[in-house]
Amino acid sequence: MSYYYRGNLAMELEHEQQTSTVKKTKRTIRLKPTIPTREKLLYLFVISITVAGLGFVGVRYSQISQYNYDIQSVKKENRLMTEQNAALQLQIEQMSNRDRIQAEAERQGMLFNPDAVHVIGKAGAVVSPVHAGGSVQSTKQP
Repeated sequence: MSYYYRGNLAMELEHEQQTSTVKKTKRTIRLKPTIPTREKLLYLFVISITVAGLGFVGVRYSQISQYNYDIQSVKKENRLMTEQNAALQLQIEQMSNRDRIQAEAERQGMLFNPDAVHVIGKAGAVVSPVHAGGSVQSTKQP
C-alpha cells in the first residue's frame, strides 16, 4: 500500500519499524559433490567405444547383406547359364544328326559318295569305309 496515499508520515515510520523486526533467515546451500574429471573422461571413453563398436557391427551387417545379395544374383545367373547350355547342347546334338546333315547336303545339291565318308566314333577312332580288300581300317586320331 502506498503511504503517500494516506498522507501520514507516521505510518511510514511505523512501517520501517515493522520491517526491521522481521528476521531474515539464512539459507544454507549444499553443493552436491560433482563427478571427478577422470571419471567423466572414463565414462566418455566407454560410451564412445560402445558407439564405435555398434557402428562397426552395423557396417559389417550391411556388407554381409550385400555379399548375400551378390551370391544370390550369381547363383541365379549360374542357373540361367546352365539351362541355356543344356538347350544349346540339345541343339548341337540335333544339328549333328547324321540323317539331318545328309538331308541338308542333298537339299543344297550335293551327292552322297559312300567311299568318301569317314565316321568318327565316340572314342576318337576313325573308321574308313570298306576298301577293295574288304577290310575296315581303324586309326587313332591325335
